[in-house]
Amino acid sequence: MQPSKERESSDDDPMDDLDDLLDDDLGGGEGASDADAGGAAAAEPGARSAGNAGDAGRVGVSGRWFSAKSFGLALATVAVGVFVGGLIPLIGGTIGTAGGVFVASFLLGLALSTRRYVETGVAGGAAGAASAVTSVLGVGFLPIGIDYLSQWGLPLVAVGGGVGLALALLGHYFGRDLRAGLSRDIEG
Repeated sequence: MQPSKERESSDDDPMDDLDDLLDDDLGGGEGASDADAGGAAAAEPGARSAGNAGDAGRVGVSGRWFSAKSFGLALATVAVGVFVGGLIPLIGGTIGTAGGVFVASFLLGLALSTRRYVETGVAGGAAGAASAVTSVLGVGFLPIGIDYLSQWGLPLVAVGGGVGLALALLGHYFGRDLRAGLSRDIEG
């Protein structure tokens, strides 16, 4: 806990302290400490807004650890990559969709200025799992595919999601690496 967020703990219930900490962390600020300060927060309204203008919450619409906006962008980008990768003649199918996940996350890493490994990894894992399931359902007669999924569905989803996660993380890493290399001055 940071010194600026320390408060006196209540002797009543330790769960109250945990709830306060979780509310502060997930809420993106020091909401409970502002309520405790009362008049101090009202006396200095510019200090709070200037101090937290650059600070986003950890999880949320524009969070630092997980951003819903970035996840939506990553999911849409990876979905387009999977679709385009599946359209490649002679390769298509599993290899094309895996390549689509990699290329889409590479382009996402190249385009975004912030690290978004979590969002890209989750989007890639979801695309890999969905691709694995739809490839089984798209082959052959539907009752046979459903029977196969009932026996091997969970391992298939786990392997597909794991491969999608790994490809998305690698693609995002290489995209960020290229972005850093292109934006850095050449020392000579």
